[in-house]
Amino acid sequence: MSTDPTRLAQDFDEVRDITVIGAGPVGLSTAFWAGMREASSRIIDSLPELGGQLTTLYPEKWIFDVPGHPRVLAKDLVELQRRQTLEQFDVPVHLETTAESISWEPDPDDAERKIVVLHTDRGELRSRAVIVAGGHGAFEPKKLPGFDMTPWEGRGAYYLVGEKREFEGKRVVIIGGGDSACDWVVNLLDTAERVSLVHRREGFRAHEATVNQVMEAHGAGQIDLHVPFQVREVTGNGQIEGITLFHSEDESHVVEIPCDAILLQLGFKTALGPLKDWGFEIEKGAIRVDGLFATSLDQVWACGDITTFDGKLKLIATGYAEAAIAVAQAVHHMRPETKIQPKYSTNTGVPGAVEGQA
Repeated sequence: MSTDPTRLAQDFDEVRDITVIGAGPVGLSTAFWAGMREASSRIIDSLPELGGQLTTLYPEKWIFDVPGHPRVLAKDLVELQRRQTLEQFDVPVHLETTAESISWEPDPDDAERKIVVLHTDRGELRSRAVIVAGGHGAFEPKKLPGFDMTPWEGRGAYYLVGEKREFEGKRVVIIGGGDSACDWVVNLLDTAERVSLVHRREGFRAHEATVNQVMEAHGAGQIDLHVPFQVREVTGNGQIEGITLFHSEDESHVVEIPCDAILLQLGFKTALGPLKDWGFEIEKGAIRVDGLFATSLDQVWACGDITTFDGKLKLIATGYAEAAIAVAQAVHHMRPETKIQPKYSTNTGVPGAVEGQA
């Protein structure tokens, strides 16, 4: 990846084969497959770092369903993909760059073809195809209903976890009942001084195996569990020092918990952002694609969580497969003589072989 501002500026004057929208795991995989098919690519993302939601939302959470990895930290998976894609192929990455609109113009080298133009907040980027791999689209954390935590943001209230060590030796109250809340209970057992989990309703929406781990930790006296409880008051002098809860079915039943940090894991609101106005066929907030991952827009494909189709599974593993298919179709569209089926890497290695390859 070129991080040289001059090199990135020059990219605005180049026409690449594929522009990938999204620098998450599926976007990185898309650029990798472009390189394997000897197609030039670039990546753009509105976020300031590679990795999409893996980096922004849970860099230090374990991922258990990536083939070949019994478990892998989200940030480590991003680093492995960075090395696999960006260190092997010439892929400029434009971070903090938002694609605001799209248009088409004649290809100066081929009168029968068109160039796709992405109009970004930093300039125009041209390519022969676009593949949208933007995860769930733009996202922001949901706020706590019934109590305004805004005054405590930056003073002990967290929505995202950059590094677990932020909570080292602290008394942490986690609020939520989904996968992220339960995952962080388990992940902070060996870091925080004490963990308390608060959920406004009975029962949890998290994966059954994770809920079992939470209940086992509670049974062993490792965590405190307050269900069904809600937030009545947060106290502290400059920084959070305590939280008062009330029972959801009996407001006179009150619990006071000393704490140093409150981690709000209430889910995220997602939106397509500017993409919703491009003319895509949209279904339930996602881009509808056909069996070959083509969208309703000419020369634009899509893959990953931002898409929908019959039988859709939102998994990293399926996103990787969708990326390979989308790239194969895009390359075949640009170069009809190119076969859909790529050659096997066991025989060919990586195009432009690097040291150690056959």
